[in-house]
Amino acid sequence: MVITTGNVSFDTTAREVQVNDRTISIPRRELGVLEHLMRRASHVVPKDVLEDKIYGFGKEVSSNSVEVHVSRLRKRLAGSGANVSVHTLRGVGYLLSEESTLAPQ
Repeated sequence: MVITTGNVSFDTTAREVQVNDRTISIPRRELGVLEHLMRRASHVVPKDVLEDKIYGFGKEVSSNSVEVHVSRLRKRLAGSGANVSVHTLRGVGYLLSEESTLAPQ
Protein backbone atom coordinates (compact mmCIF):
# COMPACT_ATOMS: atom_id res chain seq x y z
CA MET A 1 0.00 0.00 0.00
CA VAL A 2 1.25 3.49 -0.82
CA ILE A 3 0.39 6.44 1.42
CA THR A 4 0.84 9.92 -0.04
CA THR A 5 0.86 13.31 1.63
CA GLY A 6 1.98 16.26 -0.47
CA ASN A 7 4.97 15.20 -2.55
CA VAL A 8 5.93 12.43 -0.09
CA SER A 9 4.96 8.82 -0.86
CA PHE A 10 5.51 5.90 1.48
CA ASP A 11 5.27 2.33 0.20
CA THR A 12 4.40 0.43 3.38
CA THR A 13 5.17 -2.95 1.80
CA ALA A 14 8.62 -2.06 0.46
CA ARG A 15 9.27 0.31 3.43
CA GLU A 16 10.43 2.93 0.92
CA VAL A 17 9.91 6.70 1.02
CA GLN A 18 10.00 8.92 -2.04
CA VAL A 19 9.97 12.69 -2.32
CA ASN A 20 9.23 13.95 -5.83
CA ASP A 21 9.71 10.37 -7.10
CA ARG A 22 13.24 10.23 -5.61
CA THR A 23 13.89 7.57 -2.95
CA ILE A 24 15.29 8.85 0.34
CA SER A 25 16.86 6.82 3.13
CA ILE A 26 15.17 7.03 6.52
CA PRO A 27 16.21 4.94 9.56
CA ARG A 28 13.72 2.43 10.95
CA ARG A 29 12.42 4.37 13.97
CA GLU A 30 12.03 7.61 12.03
CA LEU A 31 10.25 5.58 9.37
CA GLY A 32 7.84 4.34 12.05
CA VAL A 33 7.13 7.93 13.10
CA LEU A 34 6.60 9.01 9.49
CA GLU A 35 4.32 6.09 8.71
CA HIS A 36 2.07 6.75 11.68
CA LEU A 37 1.93 10.49 11.00
CA MET A 38 1.15 9.89 7.31
CA ARG A 39 -1.62 7.43 8.17
CA ARG A 40 -3.13 10.16 10.37
CA ALA A 41 -2.16 13.18 8.21
CA SER A 42 -3.85 16.41 9.30
CA HIS A 43 -4.78 14.79 12.64
CA VAL A 44 -2.96 15.12 15.94
CA VAL A 45 -1.03 12.03 17.01
CA PRO A 46 -0.28 11.94 20.76
CA LYS A 47 3.37 11.53 21.75
CA ASP A 48 2.66 8.35 23.75
CA VAL A 49 1.05 6.75 20.67
CA LEU A 50 4.25 7.41 18.70
CA GLU A 51 6.34 5.99 21.56
CA ASP A 52 4.31 2.77 21.48
CA LYS A 53 4.54 2.64 17.68
CA ILE A 54 8.32 2.93 17.49
CA TYR A 55 9.38 1.18 20.71
CA GLY A 56 6.57 -1.22 21.52
CA PHE A 57 3.71 -0.95 23.96
CA GLY A 58 4.64 -0.21 27.56
CA LYS A 59 8.40 -0.04 26.99
CA GLU A 60 10.31 2.52 29.06
CA VAL A 61 12.04 5.11 26.88
CA SER A 62 13.83 8.37 27.64
CA SER A 63 11.55 11.37 27.89
CA ASN A 64 12.90 13.08 24.77
CA SER A 65 13.38 10.10 22.46
CA VAL A 66 10.34 10.88 20.31
CA GLU A 67 11.42 14.53 20.05
CA VAL A 68 14.84 13.41 18.79
CA HIS A 69 13.32 11.16 16.10
CA VAL A 70 10.86 13.86 15.04
CA SER A 71 13.66 16.44 14.83
CA ARG A 72 15.79 14.17 12.66
CA LEU A 73 12.80 13.32 10.48
CA ARG A 74 12.05 17.02 9.98
CA LYS A 75 15.63 17.62 8.81
CA ARG A 76 15.53 14.67 6.39
CA LEU A 77 12.23 15.77 4.90
CA ALA A 78 13.30 19.41 4.55
CA GLY A 79 16.65 18.38 3.05
CA SER A 80 14.93 16.27 0.43
CA GLY A 81 12.53 19.00 -0.72
CA ALA A 82 9.39 17.60 0.92
CA ASN A 83 6.42 19.96 1.05
CA VAL A 84 5.14 18.49 4.31
CA SER A 85 5.89 19.60 7.85
CA VAL A 86 5.74 17.91 11.23
CA HIS A 87 4.26 20.32 13.75
CA THR A 88 4.58 20.05 17.52
CA LEU A 89 1.45 20.82 19.49
CA ARG A 90 2.94 21.29 22.93
CA GLY A 91 1.45 19.00 25.52
CA VAL A 92 -0.73 17.33 22.89
CA GLY A 93 1.32 15.62 20.18
CA TYR A 94 2.39 15.93 16.56
CA LEU A 95 0.66 16.70 13.29
CA LEU A 96 1.84 16.13 9.70
CA SER A 97 0.46 18.47 7.06
CA GLU A 98 1.22 19.83 3.63
CA GLU A 99 2.87 23.21 3.97
CA SER A 100 0.37 24.79 1.57
CA THR A 101 -2.60 23.72 3.71
CA LEU A 102 -1.60 25.78 6.74
CA ALA A 103 -2.54 29.41 7.15
CA PRO A 104 0.42 31.80 7.51
CA GLN A 105 1.34 32.63 11.09
